Amino acid sequence: MRKALLGFAAVAVLTGTACPGPTPPTDQPKNCAWAIGTMGALSGDFASVGQPIADGVEYAIDQANDAGDLECTVELVTEDSQGDSNQAPPLARSLVDNEDLVACICPYFSGETLATGKIFGQGGVLISGTGTNETIDEQGFTTWFRAVAPDNIQGDVAGQYIASLGVSKVAIIHDNQDYSKGLADVVQETLGDTAVGPFIIDPAETDYSSVVSQVAAEEPDFIFYGGYTPQAGPLAKQLNEAGVTATFMTDDGAKDPTFGDLAGSAADGALASCPCVDPLKLDAASAFVEGMRAEYGENAPGTFAADMFDVTNLVIEALRAFEGDPEDIEAVRQHVVDHFANTDGYEGIAKSYSWNDKGEFEGGPEDIWIYEWDTKEKNFASVGPAEELLTEQ
Repeated sequence: MRKALLGFAAVAVLTGTACPGPTPPTDQPKNCAWAIGTMGALSGDFASVGQPIADGVEYAIDQANDAGDLECTVELVTEDSQGDSNQAPPLARSLVDNEDLVACICPYFSGETLATGKIFGQGGVLISGTGTNETIDEQGFTTWFRAVAPDNIQGDVAGQYIASLGVSKVAIIHDNQDYSKGLADVVQETLGDTAVGPFIIDPAETDYSSVVSQVAAEEPDFIFYGGYTPQAGPLAKQLNEAGVTATFMTDDGAKDPTFGDLAGSAADGALASCPCVDPLKLDAASAFVEGMRAEYGENAPGTFAADMFDVTNLVIEALRAFEGDPEDIEAVRQHVVDHFANTDGYEGIAKSYSWNDKGEFEGGPEDIWIYEWDTKEKNFASVGPAEELLTEQ
């Protein structure tokens, strides 16, 4: 059992909330510092996906420091991988070597997670991120705790939702990356004979005319694209320009405002599935939304910001409960890992969090939401939880 391997100091089962009652803050200066890391696409083509995640982490840390009830000051340490699994390993080693680091709310992408999970595990550093590839839990990563539902759940729900729309032919397209292919394959399997493809684009290219021609020849009435915004937007535009009028649906990797900039008028009516709730629709998240918008602008909070805010607060809860030497960083790291491993039903603002012995998030279809492009808002707006939408069909 995984919990037995996590150390003898495992804490009791937790049922805390996202905002536990803090002890009164003190004005006395802190004599120590802890660091919480984050690593992902903070610049480059995928920054529109990565930066909102980092914002959620930073916002939680700022709140914790403002509360003043932790033994040490908490600092945010960032590493910019640009979403590249080749750049991620040395950055992960740099984080592990940081003598103040207690956890990393990362990685953001599946490829990065697969490339760095062992490094973080060997360093005893907890990682909790948004990589959704369903094979990650098979790697034996000892300090990994996925923060969102995996692709097998999202893909199955997305496929069911597409089928519920009464479509006759669905073209499946993806860019052959770990995340993209895994999700698109599940959607295709769920749709069965209704699906054609998959049609593969090269994410390093910008001209998708060959795939566009193949898709157009199939005359589909619906398209599902597994991938990220930098390719999803231009692909939707090129399909539209070629006369393909099928409804375009994508995923959480492309659910951000820049999709509309890249797709132009082809964004109208586009859909996206996401293992992320819409905090704008949750009463419990109203203060979070207001605070994030004051700090980061009107488009905040972005995709997964609420989820990463939650797991950062769970790290902070662990730090608050630590009773040992705050400068014994190995002990602090182990305590954080144990805290997550023994969490059962932590109530964040986005959802409830529990994990199995492999670090897999114990979520389900209820965690998948459907979004539609809103031309007026220039962003994706939630249609609702997919499970509820399927019930209404």
